Amino acid sequence: MDNYNFWSNLLDTFQSSPDWIKALWLIVPPAFLLALVALTLRFRIESRKVERRFDGELVYSIHRDADNQLHVISHIPLAEGRAPLLLLNPADTTETAQGLIGK
Repeated sequence: MDNYNFWSNLLDTFQSSPDWIKALWLIVPPAFLLALVALTLRFRIESRKVERRFDGELVYSIHRDADNQLHVISHIPLAEGRAPLLLLNPADTTETAQGLIGK
């Protein structure tokens, strides 16, 4: 067992294999590394695009409870005690939509 050398055995196997297997041995490892680098770079670029898209602050959240009611939750203090402008009135939008469809 002292005479066994892993690299010698590997190179001997490589030499005795057919030409198409040798081509695969030479092409697959670099192709794998290039694909891994490409996927990593694409992930980093896309994650930076997402970070740039949402560079503000969270102002409102909409929560639906068990009764299917929508609740708007403000995450910032209101300026000078005034209510913010929210265009959420399901009754008005339903009537308006039905009126437009009927015409």
